[in-house]
Amino acid sequence: MKKYCVIGEKLSHTMSPQIHKAYFDYYKKDASYEVTQIASEDMDGGCEDILTAYDGFNITVPYKEKIVKYLTGVSQEAKNIGAVNTVVNSGGKLYGYNTDPYGFESLLKVNGVAIKDKRFVILGSGGACKSVYYILKKRGAKSVKIATRDDSKKAKQDYITYKELDGYVGDVLVNTTPVGMFPNADGCPVSDSVINAFAVIVDIVYNPIYTKLLQKAAELGKKAVGGMYMLVAQAMRSQEIWNNSITSDSLAKDIYNMLMKDYYLKNGGNIYLTGIMSCGKTVKGKRVAKTLGWQFVDTDDYVEKISGKTVKELFDEGEMVFRDWESKAIFELSQKKNIVVATGGGAILRDCNVSAMRLSGTVVLIERKIEDILSNLRTDTRPLLKDGAQKLKEIYAQRKERYYSTCDKVVKSYEYDMYKTVKDIVKVAK
Repeated sequence: MKKYCVIGEKLSHTMSPQIHKAYFDYYKKDASYEVTQIASEDMDGGCEDILTAYDGFNITVPYKEKIVKYLTGVSQEAKNIGAVNTVVNSGGKLYGYNTDPYGFESLLKVNGVAIKDKRFVILGSGGACKSVYYILKKRGAKSVKIATRDDSKKAKQDYITYKELDGYVGDVLVNTTPVGMFPNADGCPVSDSVINAFAVIVDIVYNPIYTKLLQKAAELGKKAVGGMYMLVAQAMRSQEIWNNSITSDSLAKDIYNMLMKDYYLKNGGNIYLTGIMSCGKTVKGKRVAKTLGWQFVDTDDYVEKISGKTVKELFDEGEMVFRDWESKAIFELSQKKNIVVATGGGAILRDCNVSAMRLSGTVVLIERKIEDILSNLRTDTRPLLKDGAQKLKEIYAQRKERYYSTCDKVVKSYEYDMYKTVKDIVKVAK
């Protein structure tokens, strides 16, 4: 049986064993993955016997650089980065690689964040920063600046101070510092004014999933991306190196969904129902909430509650007025736990809404045929359908791709079996 592990100084909250066990189960491999903590003095003083006891291992902070002295060889990519996070044992000789650049690039790709010709700022100048900086430069970012508090680095090219960050305008802000990481989850590395200067905020911290930085980003109308998928992708790349194979992209997504579901079961997560108007989000959502013993909230009702106006009155002032209140409502609901939320048909149009929902729960798309909706649709309570029910087809055609790309799960609406639809949604939370 092959033996693997993750090596670090403090690893009580690592999710790596769950990820690699899922890989072994999927490919029916006879292998194990352990957690090995090594004290700093042991890492400095010699631990070859421990390291060579495994067929391969991941190495995490604070040993990504210290491990190099034990290695026979290092990949060119790891050399360029100056850090190693994956090691292969080949006949007693250890060879180092770095899968973090692959993991970070995968995180951006799956969340639709472009690199080429974009302006990036990285918060933090430690080991994680090196991998992020490397892949951004390699993939053609227009500029990459590193914000640091390390006085020894401030004069170097591409480094800026946090003071200089105030007033800087870019496309994507990436946090590679541990600020905001469990158990100090109330920390945020930058001010609201800095966050406001970027369109996208990425935090590679994955515990908590919805960090204070990402919460502020969503509240300010930004696209917010958490770090969990990076963890999964870099682990899959480690397995490819150890097994000299290619891993299915669908497996990475399945493992990611498994981790997210497990996290929400332990920490409290919401269910957000999306879909075209009149697909049944409210009716089904109420039944799901009753089954789970959770609270049910309709975002339109919540908008009316916090705005003091009806949805129609807000639309009369302009659709964007309503959308602003809708975003405020979704953000406030994302601060709650264990609620079922029926969203408006256009809630998924804004990245900040999608971010707030996906970082605080699971987004479920209710799939229902337009023809079935049109057969008994009321238009008098729908501001967007004032020109008639057929307008719904046009709206759906415009939004269809967005509905599917922003959800975590698709559930079919069974016309004559609501309970089956409800049962499928409940499975998301249990």
